[in-house]
Amino acid sequence: MKSYLTPQSAHVVGQARQVQLIIRQWVREWGPDTKLSEMLAGRKA
Repeated sequence: MKSYLTPQSAHVVGQARQVQLIIRQWVREWGPDTKLSEMLAGRKA
């Protein structure tokens, strides 16, 4: 599975279960209140 954030977009390629796991990882890493636009900009709370 591949996933990455760029300044313009977020890419997650894989099966549905894999996509769920990577999104949960991002939520743990960035926090539940972080907006996707902040992730793309690279700003951690």
